[in-house]
Amino acid sequence: MEYAAFVFGLIVGSFLNVLILRTGTDEGIGGRSHCSHCKRTLEWYELVPVVSWLALAGRCRTCRAPISIQYPLVELITGVLFFIFASSWLPPIPLGLALAMIALFIAVAVFDLHHSLIPDQWNYALAILSFLYGYAIYGAEDIVMLFSAGPIAALPLFLLWAYSRGAWMGFGDVKLALSFGWILGPLYGFVATMFAFVIGAVVSLGILLPLSALATFAQKRGSKSLWQYGAGFTMRSEVPFGPFLIASCVILWLSTLYGIHIPLIP
Repeated sequence: MEYAAFVFGLIVGSFLNVLILRTGTDEGIGGRSHCSHCKRTLEWYELVPVVSWLALAGRCRTCRAPISIQYPLVELITGVLFFIFASSWLPPIPLGLALAMIALFIAVAVFDLHHSLIPDQWNYALAILSFLYGYAIYGAEDIVMLFSAGPIAALPLFLLWAYSRGAWMGFGDVKLALSFGWILGPLYGFVATMFAFVIGAVVSLGILLPLSALATFAQKRGSKSLWQYGAGFTMRSEVPFGPFLIASCVILWLSTLYGIHIPLIP
């Protein structure tokens, strides 16, 4: 079952790439896949997850334009996470809900990286799925606790959003955090939200400091190529927070499924 979930995850990841690319555009998700440069409709053998990208060496077969590494990465990450969740103790119904949420989490993270925006419809879908998951896992013994778990997890981000009037935190991140409480319960959901700040600080410093230094060096040397390689990042660059929230939630989620103790949690 786990290996079938991996293959299914690769296929879902291929669909997620289409969803991420076409959401917010006039192009629907039902059309045939095509090269974004020469617009040639792709053959079926050019759409095999991961394998086609490797076989084509990351370039279009016709125009030789580069194909973003995002495509195989999204497919592979989806497949691996589907495999890991399918290997857990989750019964069929909660597992199905979990896999649907993982797919949405990946779509949200990548879309947020590109656009610094989380589509409302994806957040609403996550809220519904996560509440159903929480109901399936924790039952209805304490329905008040189940309902309150989402707002408790989202509370820190809501306070930041309200205090800064949206300058420090987008409201999409607040909506996203609601699902953490219904997936993990109030304590773990709250910790997942706070742990995201730790992950964000570590990753942001690890990326922005080297790129900022590279860009500054390139400007002094008058090297356009190095400046482009630094992508214009500085320590004042904005980094979307959604991917850090999702990474934190998935880490704690897996820790609960596999009984891995994290020192952050009593």
